[in-house]
Amino acid sequence: MDSTETGHTDLVTGATGYSGSYIARLLAERGRGIRTLTRHTEDVPGDIRAFRYRFDEPARMADAFDGVDTFYNTYWVRFGRGSFTHTDAVTNSLALIETAARAGVRRMVHVSIMAPSTDSPYSYHRGKALVEEALQSSGMEYAIVRPSVLFGGSDILLNNVAWLLRHLHVFAVPGDGRYPIRPTHVEDLAELMVCLGEASGPDAATVVRNAGGPETFAFGDLVRLIGRAAGARAVVANLPKAAVLPMISLVNRITGDVTLHREELDALMDGLASCEGEPAGQRSLSDFLAEHGHQLGRSYASELNRNYLGGTEPVSPSPALRH
Repeated sequence: MDSTETGHTDLVTGATGYSGSYIARLLAERGRGIRTLTRHTEDVPGDIRAFRYRFDEPARMADAFDGVDTFYNTYWVRFGRGSFTHTDAVTNSLALIETAARAGVRRMVHVSIMAPSTDSPYSYHRGKALVEEALQSSGMEYAIVRPSVLFGGSDILLNNVAWLLRHLHVFAVPGDGRYPIRPTHVEDLAELMVCLGEASGPDAATVVRNAGGPETFAFGDLVRLIGRAAGARAVVANLPKAAVLPMISLVNRITGDVTLHREELDALMDGLASCEGEPAGQRSLSDFLAEHGHQLGRSYASELNRNYLGGTEPVSPSPALRH
């Protein structure tokens, strides 16, 4: 059922996932009816109406969008796996946009990435730029937010930095470690998205904005800050990237995961994890580490288990929609 206090129904991709769960909670607090698209409808609580992704037959996702006012899209993958690539993630994203527009959805709020560009050497940033272009030409009102690294809750990346600092004698930072990173608290991102989803008027019809946090760190300094907060004893040392890459491969084999993808590392070192502009919110990583740092990294969080279900691929896109 879509019973609501406001009479409005919204759709959130992955409402039981990381950022999607925070968006769904805020919408529930505002009395909005909530639907979700997900791979596992059995995991969705009863107050959220769940629909399964059907990228193989996009028309079968139309019911999920019927009568929806605002669509909050968090769908993406950090990296490709097996035959599934960022090109496929783009194709799936375009299917979501097209289905929403055909259904008459009023507004879409979309998570992108800092510094997207169709000319980027990185498939992640190229893909996000293509999705932005599709949304901007969809005919829907839209808001596009561009964070980079998220923290808080069940984040993976910073938790696993802490895990490595707890388990290694030496943590190798590639290069000089001075490249910037501007992390965003996941609750700040969710609050910004819901605020933009509720906005109205000509000035709010088309919004594109960076969504960094209130602090910017040099990456090497951030690693050391995480280590101190976690009480880890690893020595943080700067090494050439060529020397660090084999270490990352070894850690990946040990964990059975992808701790950091080569493209992610290159983009980070190119300064693409930071941006200009007002912060998405005021929750600082420094305060978060002071309160929760002792808990970080006590267990390892697997990206593959979260997003590839223990190694299986996300549902494939429709062959008719492939680029």
